[in-house]
Amino acid sequence: MNPYLAETWLIPEDVDTDQVLQALESNFSIEALPEYSTKVDYVDTFDWRLFRQEYILHHHDQSWALHHGESSEADLEQEGPSLSQPCFAADFPPGRLRETLEPMAGIRCLLPLATVLLDGRQYRLLNQDEKTVVRLTIERQRPEGQEFSYRLVRLFAVRGYDQELVRARTILADNSIRQDVSSLIGFEEACRSCGRYPLDYSSKFNLTLHPESPARHAMREIYLLLLETMRKNIPGVRADWDIEFLHDLRVAIRRTRSGLSLVKDVLPVTVVARFKQEFAALGSVTGPTRDLDVYLKDRQKYLDRLPPSLQPGLELFFKDLYKQRQAEQNTLSRRLRTKEIATLFDDWQRCLELDDLHPAPVAHVPIKEVADPIIHRHHKKVLRCGFNLDTTTPDEEVHRLRIQCKKLRYSMEFFNSLYPQEQLQGIIKHLKKLQDILGIFNDLSVQQTMLRDALSSMNGKTASKDQVAIAAALGGLMQSLYQEQLALRGQFKEAFAQFSDAETTDLCHQLFKK
Repeated sequence: MNPYLAETWLIPEDVDTDQVLQALESNFSIEALPEYSTKVDYVDTFDWRLFRQEYILHHHDQSWALHHGESSEADLEQEGPSLSQPCFAADFPPGRLRETLEPMAGIRCLLPLATVLLDGRQYRLLNQDEKTVVRLTIERQRPEGQEFSYRLVRLFAVRGYDQELVRARTILADNSIRQDVSSLIGFEEACRSCGRYPLDYSSKFNLTLHPESPARHAMREIYLLLLETMRKNIPGVRADWDIEFLHDLRVAIRRTRSGLSLVKDVLPVTVVARFKQEFAALGSVTGPTRDLDVYLKDRQKYLDRLPPSLQPGLELFFKDLYKQRQAEQNTLSRRLRTKEIATLFDDWQRCLELDDLHPAPVAHVPIKEVADPIIHRHHKKVLRCGFNLDTTTPDEEVHRLRIQCKKLRYSMEFFNSLYPQEQLQGIIKHLKKLQDILGIFNDLSVQQTMLRDALSSMNGKTASKDQVAIAAALGGLMQSLYQEQLALRGQFKEAFAQFSDAETTDLCHQLFKK
């Protein structure tokens, strides 16, 4: 334990704290500070981006405080935005707190995840020279909305007075205060009281499968995990807290659809046909809002592509896009609140959990025997499709390769735990680099199509001054996007060469070709 971090001890309910203070007075003079009482909101992104880097952010009164590690001392503290609604790191005033939060939180909003009501008092333990040698806090904490509470005593070391800290700790132990607990107990217990716990959500797919597990059981675990992800993200999509809720929902839908297409003959044909269709319909409902999200999040980047004279026209265009996005979001939110979506999820879960499903040809085959040929087959498809591409290949063919790469990536993610991690991650690293380039290429293609459609809708209309400015800006932006797309074709060639080299190809054959 770092001697300069707070030590936290649980006070049994039958212990009289006045008697504890009297015992401490036999060794120290005690100076009591004013009592305090406050409500503390613990705040993080939905996917715990701060906590993953060992930061705790909380809000109380009008102040924000950021702690690192188990420290009970705030590293940064300042005023900031109200928590009446989710906020973003960019909403904080310029300064060190904002500079620290922005790289971690990114485009994710900061949500109040748990609230604690606390009251207590701090004491300074003084030596004969009236110097503070130990600081001590006695505090009662209660998660908001709960009846239970607990009492804590915290010891804060003062540099150079280690023996005094040991003596204070001994006095506590002599008075039945012996159970040390996490200094983050308030945060952890408040999260649990709200039905959450630290690191309970990640957008990354992570599931451990046993190689001999029957294929149906393994795929059921995969589908149920993806279904849980969908359900967790629906509230954030409906409330429109940040755009990553919709992104994660769409990824879970796509993974589910890919699983139904990639892993055949594990579920009955009728079940697969029904849910492929229904999840495809759900995915299409989410598409328009996501397309606009992708465009709008890069607004500043697009403005920076144009000379100052064309930027006002693009600002007008984005103003229209924001209105379109709000209309699409309202439609999406209404759709996700319908009984139809709840029924889809409930029916899907029941189908997965039923033990009396009709037989399927490979339902009881060990999952490793099912996974090997699936990954091997899609690896070959990626190679075949990629080798046929050159600098003149139409965008549609490049998009087809992107889809094949996505299928290969999903199959590797599903069955990740069945293979040696170091070797598999090396393959995924090359695949991810290739996917990133193809993804940007596809985004550029979609964006140019959107701009062309916008220009086409303006043809034949009486051109106002604003429309002329918008048309000029869109033309300039299309040219810039096209030039970037041309440059990406060269980057693709290099990335594909790394993915398809002899060493990576041989490794894929060793792992997946049985």
